[in-house]
Amino acid sequence: MSQQEDAANTSQMDSAPQPMARPQRKWLGDIERLKGLAIILVVWGHTYDTAFPAWAIDLRKAIYAFHMPLFMFLSGYVFVYVGAHKLKGSLSAYTSKRAKRLLIPFFIMAAIVILGKFFAGQFVSVDKPVNDLLLSVQHVFIHTEQSPSMFVWYLIVLFYFSIGTTFLFSRMNVRLNILFAASIIMFGLHVMMFYSDSILDYVYINRIFMFYAFFMAGCVACLHKDVWERFVERYFIPATAVFLVLLYLSFDSEWRYFLVGMASLVVFHGLIRSRLCNQNRVLEFIGQNAFAIYLLNTMFVGAMKAVFGRFFSVSDQALLLLLLATTAGVVGPIIVKYAIGRIGSLRPIAAAME
Repeated sequence: MSQQEDAANTSQMDSAPQPMARPQRKWLGDIERLKGLAIILVVWGHTYDTAFPAWAIDLRKAIYAFHMPLFMFLSGYVFVYVGAHKLKGSLSAYTSKRAKRLLIPFFIMAAIVILGKFFAGQFVSVDKPVNDLLLSVQHVFIHTEQSPSMFVWYLIVLFYFSIGTTFLFSRMNVRLNILFAASIIMFGLHVMMFYSDSILDYVYINRIFMFYAFFMAGCVACLHKDVWERFVERYFIPATAVFLVLLYLSFDSEWRYFLVGMASLVVFHGLIRSRLCNQNRVLEFIGQNAFAIYLLNTMFVGAMKAVFGRFFSVSDQALLLLLLATTAGVVGPIIVKYAIGRIGSLRPIAAAME
């Protein structure tokens, strides 16, 4: 999501008169590049088929251990960077703006995916097919792990995090460090519920418990931005070894999301800030279009899989499918965004994807 828009939304919340214009915040190129890398991993993870060989399934499982923790970290980082937690204006107005930014796309995409899978399923094989429209709509809110539009959970959960953290910090005076400690406990509770088969998959409560720690890690990292940046630049190489060891040891454990996810924050933020990636304009460009890619990628991935399956063996050509579908899932949404941006009546839609 656009740092500029978040900054604008935050400043608009402050209704107090200002004696002078606030200085423009420095653009975070490293965060844009990291968003670019993270969204590529998200699209790769969305390319899945039950006919995939074991290596492709294991690779997907490994990526899933850290790609959304990484995204939540980025969201928390930008949240604090733009000062959203220090809200001085109307909380209801801020809530309305965040709902417009996050909930409207959530419901629109859920409707599009459910209807699209219902009709497409009449002609081709689709993941999580929709055979009962009413039940699928119900699963958007209840037993959400079964929802055919599950991939958009990030939007509604980020809405919860944004509003909840702003309220707790700006209205209840709860420090971010305290919230971070509480979020770690919440993840522990998630693990307990997971192994006791009592997952709270109602309005994404289970995802709140599972991912708040990474959002708060981003908040605290940005709170100590200079220290964090020096740390990741210095230690991302040894952290890579820790990351791989933790991935191996916790591969079949629910704790892998926390252990591998937290290690990945150091590894990938440090990598992005290193000489290897600190001038990578491709990742930067992809990061600037991450929201559009997130919203639309599954449509292009699904279309590529359907076409690919008619001409090639998915099990024998899994790598080729992964590369083609990931490319389609990244490039396709960018083309759509810029195409509709050139049509006057549709420009507000393109702007909403920034």
